[in-house]
Amino acid sequence: MIEVKTTNVWERTPFHITRNELAVADERRSEWRLFRLWNFSREPRAFELYPPLNAHVTLTATAFVAGFH
Repeated sequence: MIEVKTTNVWERTPFHITRNELAVADERRSEWRLFRLWNFSREPRAFELYPPLNAHVTLTATAFVAGFH
């Protein structure tokens, strides 16, 4: 299983990842890989990240679901 995240700038530019993508990464650790492509429009480069992702990146919540009481 491969997830690809691409940006046009620096390799350490933050990228978005969904709750579902994180869940699949956690559930299928031995099969799941994240390929991080960067500098895509000029001279594409890439590297791999393996679960658990929080060992490699800081995960910050950027959206919330508001449910009624």
